[in-house]
Amino acid sequence: MAGKRSPAPSTEVEQASLGEILESLGRDVIQVLSAPAGLELPAGEPVIYDPEERSAFSRGDLVLAVGIRPGSGQARRLIELAEESGAGAVVFKTTADNADELRDAASDTVALIAVPEEMTWTQLYGLLSLTRFSASKETSAGIAGVPLGDLFALANAIAGVVGGAVTIEDPSRRVLAYSTLGDQPIDQARRGSILGRQVPDSPGMRALYRDVLAAGGVMYADAEAMKQTLQDAPTELDDLKSRSAVAIRAGNQAIGSIWVVHDAARLDDESEHALAEAARIAVPHVIQARASRDVERRLRAEMLLTVLEGDGSVEEAAARLGFASAAPLSVIAFELASGEPALDELQRERLVDVVLLHCEASYRQSAAVALGQTVYALLEGERALEQSRLVQLAEQVSTHAESRLGAALRAGVGSTVEAVRDVPIARREAERVLGVLRVDAKGRTVASIDDVRSAVVLHELKELSVDHPGLARGKLERVLAHDAEHGTSYGQTLRVYLDAFGDVPQAAERIAVHPNTFRYRMRRLVELFELNLDDADERVVLELQLRFEASESAQSRR
Repeated sequence: MAGKRSPAPSTEVEQASLGEILESLGRDVIQVLSAPAGLELPAGEPVIYDPEERSAFSRGDLVLAVGIRPGSGQARRLIELAEESGAGAVVFKTTADNADELRDAASDTVALIAVPEEMTWTQLYGLLSLTRFSASKETSAGIAGVPLGDLFALANAIAGVVGGAVTIEDPSRRVLAYSTLGDQPIDQARRGSILGRQVPDSPGMRALYRDVLAAGGVMYADAEAMKQTLQDAPTELDDLKSRSAVAIRAGNQAIGSIWVVHDAARLDDESEHALAEAARIAVPHVIQARASRDVERRLRAEMLLTVLEGDGSVEEAAARLGFASAAPLSVIAFELASGEPALDELQRERLVDVVLLHCEASYRQSAAVALGQTVYALLEGERALEQSRLVQLAEQVSTHAESRLGAALRAGVGSTVEAVRDVPIARREAERVLGVLRVDAKGRTVASIDDVRSAVVLHELKELSVDHPGLARGKLERVLAHDAEHGTSYGQTLRVYLDAFGDVPQAAERIAVHPNTFRYRMRRLVELFELNLDDADERVVLELQLRFEASESAQSRR
């Protein structure tokens, strides 16, 4: 079976060589461990290797060794398969501890490439797909000659003119592109932002970016001053270098920013002027890139909705998103907690990004989409997804969303299903969990279907009773009507009696009356309303009807 491949381009384009792709990605991202056939061979498609499906490769393919440890028997077998098929390279995730093991397994024909553990496979797959057909494009000299929308080429052009390492970011501090020219100044903060696609969040970081977006021109940030400002940032600051930054503005609106890391204390006047001019030239590029990204987001959103709703070509939509037709899947649904204002379009997009960022870091395949005020995440695992791990992931997303967006969330986790056709079941369960959390007496904001299944069943029965009012009729109606007319509390007495499984002393204690008083009330209750509490069926019906009534009272109080 074929592995996951990037879509074929719509027109014939000269393919980039393996060396051009590696140069485009830069040494922050990728490292060549061995290249016995050289780096001038045309690079094929990125293909995700699935050891269970024994994915087939074509000549020149870039094979992504997902989930395979360097130095293992699986790794050696994969390299042998790549040699047999003529693949161009095999890409492994490595650490400083196991890179040497991979070098020892070097092939006679296939290049071995390493990426850091922090890099997600989804991110790498996207970067390889993009650079494969863009790395060899001819561009005229200078910033003005960059093809419209090619932000990586723009970052390189700016870096060449200004003389520093460049990142281009959107208003939510997401890294859109970065320069890859040789001998650029690098620090851990830049490397971490590139690998994570996102500048780490902290109050100090938010303040720094507010200053940049509010500045009228280029803002200089001294390394030592930034260390003081960013002490609360979750990133390494020991080797932090100075930076210059400028906002990218479309009219009065800031649509992004350009950051330059430089060794010198600050840019000279000519470079600072060039950076300001680059921000002006970058406007149509960012708008074009954002438009392309919006189209892609809409297409992926439509495909994910097809899977969540179970309508149409579910398997085809799932396959285009990268999901297997038969694999463990689950759904997490997120919504704003009670009392929060509605999300605007930008906040919804940022929330989807936050959800997706955390999901991609935890599961091999994931997708997210906003539908109304709810954000759904679809997750695929290699084996049954553990509810406790999914709840932990939902809690992490909620914490991050509150700190970054100021939005308190509720999250409901559905159960694991074994095929994409059953995803709507997991989605409905996640929604049911949210319904329970909205009126949860314990004040929980995150739960799985297993945590609240009894309450979910009761909610479903309550909804059923709306269309079938006969389910709520019977002897209990007379009890409650009598209480309303005469000011008695027979309904409460019956409720605590059933809750205590008929234990009179315990029930009496719950409503602070003497057991003999409670027994008298129960005798009157049975006589007045002809109850037969020895009948198990009648007890079950009364219990359910009492819970329906309690649910209605709780909702009316809210």
